[in-house]
Amino acid sequence: MTSLQDVRQQLDRFGEQLQGTNPDLYRDLALYLQVLRDGLLNSVQQACFHLATRFYPDRYCGLEAEQRQSLHAELQELVRRASSLLTVEQVAQLAGQGARERQLRRRQRQQEWLAQLRKVSEEEDGSPPSEPDGSIHLQGGLPISLPHWPVMPSLHLESAGEGHADGEPGPIRESPFSGDAPIGADPAETPQADSLLDENGDSLLDAFFEEAPGSTLPPPWNEAGLPRDPVGLLVWLDGFEQALARRLRNLSHATNVELLRAGLCPSLLPLSLLQAALEGQLEPLPAPANLLRLQVPLAPEAGGQLESVAVLLRLADLELEQPRLRTCRSRWQRHRQEVRRMAEQHRRLQRRLQMLEAERLWHQDIPSLPLSDTPP
Repeated sequence: MTSLQDVRQQLDRFGEQLQGTNPDLYRDLALYLQVLRDGLLNSVQQACFHLATRFYPDRYCGLEAEQRQSLHAELQELVRRASSLLTVEQVAQLAGQGARERQLRRRQRQQEWLAQLRKVSEEEDGSPPSEPDGSIHLQGGLPISLPHWPVMPSLHLESAGEGHADGEPGPIRESPFSGDAPIGADPAETPQADSLLDENGDSLLDAFFEEAPGSTLPPPWNEAGLPRDPVGLLVWLDGFEQALARRLRNLSHATNVELLRAGLCPSLLPLSLLQAALEGQLEPLPAPANLLRLQVPLAPEAGGQLESVAVLLRLADLELEQPRLRTCRSRWQRHRQEVRRMAEQHRRLQRRLQMLEAERLWHQDIPSLPLSDTPP
């Protein structure tokens, strides 16, 4: 029991350590956002200046003085409203909202997959088509007997090979399950796909989608302050940075809308393209800081390609322009590196604690088992 207590004490010390360092981390995050707010208007104006003078000078010269003044006033108002949302609490709230949206999309994909499987099972209820003698029938059924395989509620299906920085699960791969029989099996004796789905809606496939034990923990953004669990704090910091990038992306899109309304930009890049550029899914053309320059493909009759330039505020560009912001980033990144180290140790200790607890329960249960059930 001493070893079990030691592991628990080590886990408790992580919470005590974070309780002492979290105030410093919070101050560093708040200072980073303050510096970001102070220089945000200048960065937006600088990006719009390059867009107006290097890419669309004819359009800017064609605007009336009143239109130009109105445009600058609208840009200042957009930055003011966005800056009011750049606080630690507001960004953390947006991070929690993003996590809930990702979870909802994940559940929707799971439901769509189950619906497709149910549809396939309904289509396969009929008898299989007859085949000539000697033909080989290749099918992809489960190599087990489903009626004799009990549902296991603890199973949790993850998309293989995925894992995004924002914690969003990747697209669900096509299921290898079907109701077909293994090679050489008699279709009459093989359970069909509908054996996966019972009358009550509880099925083996539904069990695969149940939440993992660790996912039942409350989200870190629901807490009043910074989490005292290093694993939760690491998730919190990742979500914080993603939410901050999302807030700047939304400001970029609103700025582009105003530029389009003013007649300065001939086209508007959709929000999805801005997000794809932030995630590195596009290859942009060279452009000044906080600008996105793309070759947009068009229909052949429309000319084939269109070059489009839009404002896209990036944290890396903002930090490159503002050395003080870069200094603030390095300060809370040092906290993050320490939290990552603690999280790795915390996971190992949690695993060790589970093993010791299971060992304790095993030895506790052995005397109460019948002699026939006692392992050799």
